[in-house]
Amino acid sequence: MKNLCKQNWYQITLLFLFCVTVFLRFYKLTVLPDVLHIDEAALGYNSWCLANYGTDRYLNVLPFYPQNFYGGQSPLYTYLVVLLIKFFGKGNLSVFLVRFPAAFASLLLWITGTRSMSLIFDNKKITLAAALFLCFCPYFVMSGRYALDCNLMLCCISCSVLVLLLYLKTGKLHTLLLSGVCFGISLYSYALSYLIIPIFLVLISLYMLYHKKITFPRILLWAVSVCITALPVILFAYTLLFHAEPIQFLGFTISPISGNRMDEISFSSLGANLWNNLKITLTYSIYPMDSVDKFYTLYPVSIPFILLGMLCSVYDFGNSFRTRCFHSGTVYLFYFISCSFVVALTPTDHLYRANSIYICYLFFFLRGIRACCDFLTVYRKAFLRILAYGYVLWIASFMRYYYTIYSVLDLHTYANSFYFADISDIVTYIDENLGDKEIYADCVDVEEFLYFYYPISPYERVPLSAREEDDEIPKHYILNASTPLSPSAAYIVRKENQEFISYLNDSGLSCHTVEFSPYYLFYFD
Repeated sequence: MKNLCKQNWYQITLLFLFCVTVFLRFYKLTVLPDVLHIDEAALGYNSWCLANYGTDRYLNVLPFYPQNFYGGQSPLYTYLVVLLIKFFGKGNLSVFLVRFPAAFASLLLWITGTRSMSLIFDNKKITLAAALFLCFCPYFVMSGRYALDCNLMLCCISCSVLVLLLYLKTGKLHTLLLSGVCFGISLYSYALSYLIIPIFLVLISLYMLYHKKITFPRILLWAVSVCITALPVILFAYTLLFHAEPIQFLGFTISPISGNRMDEISFSSLGANLWNNLKITLTYSIYPMDSVDKFYTLYPVSIPFILLGMLCSVYDFGNSFRTRCFHSGTVYLFYFISCSFVVALTPTDHLYRANSIYICYLFFFLRGIRACCDFLTVYRKAFLRILAYGYVLWIASFMRYYYTIYSVLDLHTYANSFYFADISDIVTYIDENLGDKEIYADCVDVEEFLYFYYPISPYERVPLSAREEDDEIPKHYILNASTPLSPSAAYIVRKENQEFISYLNDSGLSCHTVEFSPYYLFYFD
């Protein structure tokens, strides 16, 4: 048994790390993060409406690109949740079902990312380093634990690049076509992929053509496989760009959404945006569910190795023309260039727009580590030992913080309408102890939060913008500063909502108060 374990230490270690990754992605998934993000609420309610009524919450019948507020949400994540609700939720919505695709995609990312690094470096220790990086780094942990639709692009690109690397190794046509299918599926994950993927495919095709890794007829077949897989996306882009009439395709309605994110594209301040995107993706952004300032996205200690790996990749690319030798790592360099350029056209302080760039950072990190090892021939073991101890400390500190201390509720207050804490326990308390009372919930005028936990038919829903004074939401009501006070009602109010609390105190009415972090429950006898 001992000899068997010694002979298979590599496989056993990888299996152990995969099990740890599963645990880190699913442990306390429904309560960590401890809030529901506004896009999670909207995606969940949209998916529930589609699963049960065949329309989104705006009464669009089976939309290819579901509407979300003034924009849209990617179809891949939305319809995955629809399937989960229909076949596993039995028509019901839950936080677990909405977050499950993100957690599962994070596991798939671990598998494909580890395998890709194995193909490129062909070194067991470097492959294990990749597995550790994907398992424990803050961004890979945090982004896999909540339902932001665009985050699926990271997993999709990792899968697509893996199949492309397999083609480069085997040269088989069916593998190339399969990679085209994977890139086509990736186009369903995020609108920015409509620009990122074509630019990347052009760059890598030219490089492969130069090094005779592919022929021009195969490039055409590759392009056809992408286009056939992504035909609905192409039709959607057509309706969006030319304001065309809706198209019926395989039962889905392909029509332009009310808000066009492509309008945000601008070439102004491109250089500044490139630097800003590099900075926030390697450190942290204002978005607390992707990163925290104490640990950055990939730990501060990783940054110099990632930057060194970028420089080495540029050198490898240039050297490949001198040596006439194809360099597989250039795949990640080209994707990094494509993603960085497109994201810089849409200036933002949110790193989720560049989520797929993190598979490139994985490669750059490992390339930087290998460059250091090649340089430090004498002190290599000491360097790696010190580095390993450093990462153990960072990982232990982050795991303790994230799973025992981290709370979005402690970071953001009432004024931020992006987050909502579950009120289900308070509603149960009201039903069991206060009898049949009308319930007003403090949702910062974002009704999707309420509809996530207490969904109603989209045909009964009256949007806030169009609501008349007499219109009501069954049982649960939206609370604001003009909400009437009634003895027959109970009020669930965020502690930070001093406006409503002052309004209640100034009314002169005597009421009871029960504290439920982060809410107060107010009711009358």
